[in-house]
Amino acid sequence: MYVGRKAPDSWDASVYLCGPTPTDPAEPSWRPAAVAALRAAWAGPGRLAVFLPEPAAGGDYPAYADQIAWEEVAMRRSDVVLFWIPRDMARLPGLVSNIKWGAWYDSGRAVLGAPPEAERMAYLLHFADALGVPVERTLPGAAEAALRAVGTGGRRTGGERAVPLPVWRSEPFRRWYADGRAAGLRLLDARVEWYEPAPSPAAGPAWLLTVTVAPGDGAAPSVARLLAAQGQGMLM
Repeated sequence: MYVGRKAPDSWDASVYLCGPTPTDPAEPSWRPAAVAALRAAWAGPGRLAVFLPEPAAGGDYPAYADQIAWEEVAMRRSDVVLFWIPRDMARLPGLVSNIKWGAWYDSGRAVLGAPPEAERMAYLLHFADALGVPVERTLPGAAEAALRAVGTGGRRTGGERAVPLPVWRSEPFRRWYADGRAAGLRLLDARVEWYEPAPSPAAGPAWLLTVTVAPGDGAAPSVARLLAAQGQGMLM
């Protein structure tokens, strides 16, 4: 989905393509190649949604505030935020990408890609290594790392799309959501406020999720917070 366009009503996996966009019209964007790599490598049974924060060929960017709002919603709903930063300080500095990396590097959903010649990447690579963020040096490799993270995905519709796969697949969320649906609850929206990866393959992640739900009795929608702690299940 190009910037400003409405997202599909459902998907099985979603990837946001984050990184610098060339300002020179003569310089091609890297994102079409990333989309091609994702399309070639995707082996899931359902729909893979890919968010591109740039217009389609020949299109225009929305107003700046609308662009930022679209990007924030798209990243929040993405299962993976794939960073590709071919930084060249003279022509493609990627300064905004540093801000976005700072917002998402510890989300449990980041993949960092940069060619070996990319400039001033040491700080980003340091924290990727410290937190176990996948790092790739080619664009196809970064696309494959993103798809390894989502696996075969998981179908989500409507407000469910705001629950990223690491939370969607967790046992505390699945139990809470199954009980809620049995009572007629509808999930309208969600936001991950905090996420801590599982400390081992046998353990689950910890997370804090704000949810907006419509009760089955027809009452007005309400907002709640769900906290899952490692080894303790749902606490609230």
